[in-house]
Amino acid sequence: MAEIMQSIMGNFMFICIPSILYFVFWTKYGERTGKVQKTVLFIFLSITLVLCMTFPYHFGGRYMLDFRLIPLVLGILYGGPWVGGALLAILTAYRCMIGLNDGTFFAVTTAAITYTSLVVISSKVRLNNRKKRFLALVVSALLFPISLKVIWLSLHLVNLSEALHLSVFKIIEFTAIWVTVYLVELVSSQLRIQMELQEIEKMRVISQIAASVSHEIRNPLTTVKGLLQLFRERELPAEKRENLTEVALHELSTAINIISDYLTFAKPQIAKMTPLDLEVELQQVMSVLTPYANMQQVTLTVAIDSNQPILGDSQQFRQSIINLVKNCIEASSNGSVHIAVLVNRETVIMRIQDTGCGMTEDQIQRLGSPYYSTKEKGTGLGTMVAFSIIRAMNGSIHVESVVDKGSLFTISFPIATG
Repeated sequence: MAEIMQSIMGNFMFICIPSILYFVFWTKYGERTGKVQKTVLFIFLSITLVLCMTFPYHFGGRYMLDFRLIPLVLGILYGGPWVGGALLAILTAYRCMIGLNDGTFFAVTTAAITYTSLVVISSKVRLNNRKKRFLALVVSALLFPISLKVIWLSLHLVNLSEALHLSVFKIIEFTAIWVTVYLVELVSSQLRIQMELQEIEKMRVISQIAASVSHEIRNPLTTVKGLLQLFRERELPAEKRENLTEVALHELSTAINIISDYLTFAKPQIAKMTPLDLEVELQQVMSVLTPYANMQQVTLTVAIDSNQPILGDSQQFRQSIINLVKNCIEASSNGSVHIAVLVNRETVIMRIQDTGCGMTEDQIQRLGSPYYSTKEKGTGLGTMVAFSIIRAMNGSIHVESVVDKGSLFTISFPIATG
C-alpha cells in the first residue's frame, strides 16, 4: 500500500505543480489564444505525460499503472483535438517503446476512448469553466465501466485480487482527473478575477487623474484664451503687450508640464536602462534646485558616502528626485533639506530629509495617490510621477514623517551589475 501511495503521489505531483504553474504563468503573462499557446501547452504536457509513464506503479509482474490520462485530458480540454491527438500519439509511441504486452492494448485502447469521448462531447458543447469540470467528471464516470471491460477482454483476468487492484486504481485515476481540472480552473479563475480587479482599479485611477488634469489644464488655457481675445480686440502698448505675452507663455508652460506629468505617470516604463552615476545626477539636481531653495530660504545639502551606479534613465531619474526635493523645500521654509547616499550590501539607499511641517499617518498613506497633495494648490501629479519612475527603475520608496518636525524619504535601488 505504501508503494502504491508513493507512486500515486509522485504522479500527481508531476501533473499538479507544473500544470498549475503553467496556467498561472499563461493567465498572467501569456496570450489567451493562438498557435504559440497550444504549442507551449503541448510541449509542457508531453513532458508531464512522459514523466508519469516513466515512473509508474508496478504490480503483479505485468501491470504498470500511472496518471498518463490526466495530461491527455488537459490537452484536449485546453488545447483542443490537435493537441490531444498529438499527446495520444506520444502516449502510444512511448508505451510501445516501454514494451509490447497485454497491457499495451489496454493502455492504448483506454486512452483512445478517452480522447474520442472528450473530442466528440467538446465539439458539441461550448465549454466554460464549470462545463469543463463537469465534462471531466462525466467522462471519468463513463470510462470506469468501459475500462473494466477492456481489462477483462485484454488480460483475461482470473485473479480477483488483481481485478480489484486495477479497479481501485482506476477510481483513484478518474478522481485525480477531476481534481486536477478543478484545481487548474480554480487557480485560473482566481487569477482572472484578480487581473480584472486590477484593470478596474487602473481605469478608476486613470479616470480620476484625467478629471483632475482636465481641471488643472482648463485654468491656464482659459487665461491664454482671454489674453488672445484681448490682443484681438484692443491695441495695447508694446510694453504691456510684452508682459501679457510672458503671462500667456507661462500659462502654456504650466499646461505642458501638467500634461507631461500625466503622460509620465500613465506610462512610466523606462525605454532603455543605463548605468547612472549618482554623484553626477545629484550635481545636476542641486544646480536646478539650489536657486529655488535660496528663494525659499532653505539650506539644501548633499552627502555621498559611497558612490555605486544604478540602472535607469537619467532624465526621468532627475525628474523624480527634483519633484520630491522640491516638495521638501516648499514644506521647509527657513529650514533645511539634506540628501544622503549610502550603500548597504547590494542596495543603494538615498535619503531625503527635511525639517518641514511633516505629515500625519493618513497623509503618508495617501501620498502618491491620484490628485492628492499636501499643498493647497498642488495637483499631486509631481509626487505620483516620482513614485512611478522610482518603481519603473526597480526601486522602492518608504516615507516616515512627524508633524512639525519633518519627513524622511528613503529610496532604495539595486546596484547595477555587469
